[in-house]
Amino acid sequence: MAIKRKPLPLHLEIQRHRGNPVGLIRSSYRENGKVKHSTHGRITGLTLEQLKLLQAAFRGDVVPKGSAEDFQILASKEYGASYALLELAKELGLDRALYSRKEAWVQDCLAMIVGRIVYSGSKLALSNQWKNTALWELSGVEGKVDVDLHCYLPMDRLLERQSAIQRTMAARHLKDGHLVLYGSRTDGDRFTLQRGGLSGRSRSFCR
Repeated sequence: MAIKRKPLPLHLEIQRHRGNPVGLIRSSYRENGKVKHSTHGRITGLTLEQLKLLQAAFRGDVVPKGSAEDFQILASKEYGASYALLELAKELGLDRALYSRKEAWVQDCLAMIVGRIVYSGSKLALSNQWKNTALWELSGVEGKVDVDLHCYLPMDRLLERQSAIQRTMAARHLKDGHLVLYGSRTDGDRFTLQRGGLSGRSRSFCR
């Protein structure tokens, strides 16, 4: 019964002492405590760069083009939900309701509104999501998000424009005589909307 020997792993040795580089296909083995080499073939007529590519292939560092191993995910960020909601907000004119001009703080506010829907959590937590979502990039912020610059300062601007924003939203979505419920209490206050402002305060028990 013949014993089949396990084939030795091959490697490519590049010799450059001649005018043109030569690749030697070899295997290494140990005999009597010494490492010896066997040459199985020669590769000539290739440049040094081509031989180095073949050498990498012998080591297993090269994968076939188009194979599953050829595809690597270098980075992955959430995109779809953030993009869709930002576009919806712009279609509804929410950015123009905040401020008529295109300024960076308006985009930051839209990012916080969309982020509240998609991720919830605090402003600090949302600012730390910049590695995982394209939300901030879509809103014009590149790289790491500064919670003070991109969250708290825009909220200050938002507070400054609160009355103007409320008037804009009321004019856009309400009509004279509509009832407006505000606050989170079960016995919230009702107001009757009239041209020029809210009036006619009355108590009610409504949700």
